[in-house]
Amino acid sequence: MDSRQIVVGIDGSESSWQALMWAAHAAAVRRVPLITLHAGSAETAHGLWRQADAFVKERFADARCVPELAETTAAQALIAASDHAALIVVGRRGRGALPDLLLGSTSLQVSMHAHCPVAVVRGNTAQDGPIVVGVDSSPHSQGALEYAFLEANLTGRPVLALHVYASGLMGYPDALIPVPDAETEHDQATELLARELLPWQEAFPDVRTEQQAVPGSPAHILVPRTEAASVVVVGSRGLGGFAGLLLGSTGQALVHHARCPVVIARLRAGAHGAWAHLPS
Repeated sequence: MDSRQIVVGIDGSESSWQALMWAAHAAAVRRVPLITLHAGSAETAHGLWRQADAFVKERFADARCVPELAETTAAQALIAASDHAALIVVGRRGRGALPDLLLGSTSLQVSMHAHCPVAVVRGNTAQDGPIVVGVDSSPHSQGALEYAFLEANLTGRPVLALHVYASGLMGYPDALIPVPDAETEHDQATELLARELLPWQEAFPDVRTEQQAVPGSPAHILVPRTEAASVVVVGSRGLGGFAGLLLGSTGQALVHHARCPVVIARLRAGAHGAWAHLPS
């Protein structure tokens, strides 16, 4: 599979049509092919592919959809496709999921195990708001920043970079050890954020960027910010995650509760990021 392709899983559910529309826009902006992958019978697949092709080309005349039939489960096929794809796109839950599930099993498995960035399309996909990106000093955060700035450069949307830091004053109000005061903590967090952003701002000087350093829990701060965002981008795990974690707690909270599409900007093994090869 060409690493310049975007792959979207389709199964005929409302959620998968929403994912298809989002993926088609992403592919059109980047001028790359869109793989429409279905796991099921060939007869069902042909009908879905015809609908998907017509749906996409009605909105994006130059779009190129390439059908693909999975011989395994949808999750297994999408994870396998992630070895070479630029981006895997899934809806928040498929046709077989229970109505009250916040996230289907396929979407969760792909989010945890894919080898490239994964977009979970949920919430309001029509927002024209900022690209919200969570920032810390981990390598995974750099992957999120790369995705966010390239996306902003392609779409003209601004970047809202958030660094959420744990305040010693909040965690240890009666501590006997010296703890920085609130102003010092905020200044240190602001400096870290500025340092992490600087290379990307220099590489993309035309991208409008807002920086915010906020004390608290990353999930509690980021989820409400998704209300007005066009997309929220985070690394697969941050500094606080155990090395063996496939998806950190912040990423898990977002794919379950965000009010806009979520991109888990997972880094490929041995690679700084996964999007640098895409046309700008």
